[in-house]
Amino acid sequence: MKAVIILSGGGSSSEREVSLGSGRAVFGALRPLIDVALFEVGEDALPEGMDPERFIIFPMIHGEFGEDGRLQALLDGKGFSYCGSGAAASRLCMDKSAAKIIVRDLGILTAESCFYNGQNFGELWAFFGGPFVVKPNDRGSSVGVSKIYGRGDFERYCSGWGRGKWLVEFCIEGRELTVGILDGRALPVVEICARGGFYGYRHKYTPGMAEYFVPAPLEEGQTRWLRGISERIFRACGCRDFARLDFILDHFGRFYFLEINAIPGMTATSLVPKAAAAAGISFPELCLRMLEPAAERDRRRGQAAEILGDRERDVVRF
Repeated sequence: MKAVIILSGGGSSSEREVSLGSGRAVFGALRPLIDVALFEVGEDALPEGMDPERFIIFPMIHGEFGEDGRLQALLDGKGFSYCGSGAAASRLCMDKSAAKIIVRDLGILTAESCFYNGQNFGELWAFFGGPFVVKPNDRGSSVGVSKIYGRGDFERYCSGWGRGKWLVEFCIEGRELTVGILDGRALPVVEICARGGFYGYRHKYTPGMAEYFVPAPLEEGQTRWLRGISERIFRACGCRDFARLDFILDHFGRFYFLEINAIPGMTATSLVPKAAAAAGISFPELCLRMLEPAAERDRRRGQAAEILGDRERDVVRF
């Protein structure tokens, strides 16, 4: 296999620090096993000097640039083989409202939602009939996500808004569940119980702020359905290699899709490594298995190039 370059950080990403942590973790796991290097990306561009004939890319840039399809489009344009979903699927998964349309077409529940277009608190409260959630439409890792229970919450949230496209959703109370996908197959379901009841950014990346149960204590039929539907969503969104899908199980036993993450976190508190461990997959093995499909695509690409080269040499020119 070619040498591997892990890309982490990102210039515009609101999840830069998490991305750096994921990159370091994957690098530490792969370093004893294969020829690997870690690049910390400081801007939204590919590092200079990378040669697609020598390297396979392992993207670990979460959020903007890394998961919105721009990085993948650059890699495709330069002829790199790389891990994870391609540009179109990454772009779709990053757009929460677009992904919800795909999921609803599969007959799966999603929270009622609308885009924020300047409505005041009273209009939103009347529309949803109670508490609602506000989140950026195109970020991940709970960046900028807040539950709104009253006018004060809304005013505080609005005062911190920057530029962007904001999605407002009905607040569904229930059990938070996540399903990791590895090479197209669902890993054991993880249940998240956050201290304080809301699994926000601080809870995700601060040890001790949340408790995790894996496999999640669900009925066998619920687990089977959730894993199966996660694989269907993964395929319907055009994803490949790996991802993570988030759901809420409400108090009436209904599953609601929340979002799909094309490049899930790989830090010490991340969910996909927890699910993999429950399936008997160590962290180094997980990293290798995330890499293997890209290596296979690269091998097939090399074989195709050799075949085309042989055909070119066989052509008699006059």
